[in-house]
Amino acid sequence: MDYIAMQVGCDRARSHSWWRNVVEHGPWKGQQGRTAPPTPDEWAGIAKLFGTTEDQVCAMIASDWFGVQPGTEVSARVMQLAPLLDELNEKEAEALGVIVHSMRSPLTPPSPRGQSAEEA
Repeated sequence: MDYIAMQVGCDRARSHSWWRNVVEHGPWKGQQGRTAPPTPDEWAGIAKLFGTTEDQVCAMIASDWFGVQPGTEVSARVMQLAPLLDELNEKEAEALGVIVHSMRSPLTPPSPRGQSAEEA
């Protein structure tokens, strides 16, 4: 996905140049210095782009721009998947749990939060 597709995918809540700055430089080191965070009016479009909720967008902004983590100790990966997992019915969630557990070797020690065994 390119930056123009991101602009269109978020219903033009943010411009393609804003997306480029955030992706290439991060929220604090844009070409003109700090890149401003999205406003609450823009959260719905960004949530649409990422296929998540406005609450998750708010949490991402709090983390990326202000270093504030939610009250729970979960990784960014879990936060991103949470809304999708909540949409599963019980049978689907149970099946997914079996798949995830089968991907973990009993001899492989747990990796640090949010990292795969290869990254750790």
